[in-house]
Amino acid sequence: MTSLEEAGDGLTVVPEHGHVLPVWDVREFREERLLFFDRHLDLKHVPEDDCAALSRLRGRPRDLAAECRRLPFREPGHGRYGLDDFLYPALAGGWLASVCWVVPGAAGRDPAASLLGALSLVPHVGRRVVETFSREPWGVRAELPVGTVSCTGLPGLGPEVLDGITAADFDLDFFVDSDGTVDHTVGEVMAKLGGARTKIRSWSGSMSVSSGFVPPEFTSLAGELADELGIALRAPTADTFIRDGDSASPERSLLAAALGAPVAPAELARLWDGELAGMGPEGVSLRAVLDAQSGRIDEAVDGVHLARSLGAHATWPAYRAGIAAMRAGRHGTALELFDLCTERISDTLDAHASLLGAICALRLGNGPDGVRRARRTLEVIPLHREAADLLALAGRRSGDAAAEREAQRHAGSLAEVWNGS
Repeated sequence: MTSLEEAGDGLTVVPEHGHVLPVWDVREFREERLLFFDRHLDLKHVPEDDCAALSRLRGRPRDLAAECRRLPFREPGHGRYGLDDFLYPALAGGWLASVCWVVPGAAGRDPAASLLGALSLVPHVGRRVVETFSREPWGVRAELPVGTVSCTGLPGLGPEVLDGITAADFDLDFFVDSDGTVDHTVGEVMAKLGGARTKIRSWSGSMSVSSGFVPPEFTSLAGELADELGIALRAPTADTFIRDGDSASPERSLLAAALGAPVAPAELARLWDGELAGMGPEGVSLRAVLDAQSGRIDEAVDGVHLARSLGAHATWPAYRAGIAAMRAGRHGTALELFDLCTERISDTLDAHASLLGAICALRLGNGPDGVRRARRTLEVIPLHREAADLLALAGRRSGDAAAEREAQRHAGSLAEVWNGS
């Protein structure tokens, strides 16, 4: 079994992508220029105090690993970063200077849509993106408050992108999606990298099996990558990154949440007894998520409030329960749940809850409240086109001509970014 300290060389492929940050620390990353092959841009806003706390852990990879949230909780007390947002603190803390995101398949042929879509729900970065967004022959580029991010597809990889790259990282879902559809082969990627491979000093990646992004039978891709590169494969297990005292992840419950299908009460009882009951507020939160996706809205709401009474913020179950209530036409209930998600807007989930809350206010016939909520949403995610459209709608519904004009001006500036006009 590969220990964290033994991950200093070779191709180190971690269980879930957030685990790669302590590997980069072992490798003494300093302002690296990263080539990032992934189906998703694992970059969401992380609060400044969390980024600062993580940067103080430089040179202490085990302590850094202990701050990685267990999949997929966003709860206080269980880490400062996770599998879908680790790039933000890596940039903020100086491990990385820039990220060039390589998008697979058809999405890679429209890097502008891919990057803008990924960043449009990320709170507190949109204004900087609008100010700095540029189209290049090979793709697109923008500045964030914490560093540079660019995007291209596999066909765009050439000297303009590869010159100066110092590290490469692969999520196996770049090659294959969760349904087993293959977009690219390892050989195809290696051929595009060509001689630039010799200038890349660090190779890393993620299996992404337990998160449901990669079918288990495709983990052999990691070995193919190592063979093509002619370097050793390091594959530390999840235990390497779990802090002392933490229980194992509730794998069956997480799989049920990832599938999104209804969970029968009898099966939920088995998951509770077998995995969740001993996990405290986090177990209660995940049970509420499963109730929400099963249409048991009242049970989910009770679970949210119980988890909060036990010390959890419970934004994830509140968000899922809010969506279930909204679909059932219970807009007042949904609005109360979305408000729990927006006490502090940091995650993309919080931002989307803010957007949905404004919609609920309008459906409840409260136009002025809809305007207030839409304005707040647009301030947080100004890159998101639906936020501008929503403010315009709220302005019309409430007779607020100033809000409608404000939204129209903003939509015009966004068109220049999104459409290149």
